[in-house]
Amino acid sequence: MMNNETLFRLLFAISATFMFAIRIYYQSRIKSTHPGTQERGSRLHLIPGAIAALVTIVFGFEYIFVPGTFGFAYLIEYPTWLRWVGALMLAIGISLLWSAHHSLGMSFHSLVIQKKDQELVQTGPYKWICHPIYTAYFLNYIGGGLLASNWVLTFIPTLSFGLMVYLRLGEEEAAMIELFGDKYRQYMNRTGRFLPKIG
Repeated sequence: MMNNETLFRLLFAISATFMFAIRIYYQSRIKSTHPGTQERGSRLHLIPGAIAALVTIVFGFEYIFVPGTFGFAYLIEYPTWLRWVGALMLAIGISLLWSAHHSLGMSFHSLVIQKKDQELVQTGPYKWICHPIYTAYFLNYIGGGLLASNWVLTFIPTLSFGLMVYLRLGEEEAAMIELFGDKYRQYMNRTGRFLPKIG
């Protein structure tokens, strides 16, 4: 019979596979030379996000294949129930990540850009949340760390990714307001940034 630790490791590996598959698939659909595309914002703001991804890959690989190699990352032992909460957060986060990408379709881009004939997507999770992909990543980073009972995976990627979001958010929203004007302002008033508005 599979013990809890083996099950947690398996769930972590499956979750990581789904996350990478979703991102790689939709990233591959981006057209690098789309006519009428203008880049907004600084690519330097992506650096904290890259650090978050790198830490997750390195420490995630260690947890799946050579657990215990980075012993310092496991000094805080999370209770089993909290690790199951992490698994639930991952399930919600991955579902949200796919749904947000699927709703965006060809409007998705990893950079802050404006496209000719760009549409304001208000379907799927975008009906309630302005930035559901960011929400999904926060759920996935925290959930993965809890599931692995690894304080490095719980906090370092989350904080680093949070810094990236802080740096990019104003640029993204300014680009959308420039493109859609009051239509986007009304959309922002109607929805929550990362969570649905209550009431």
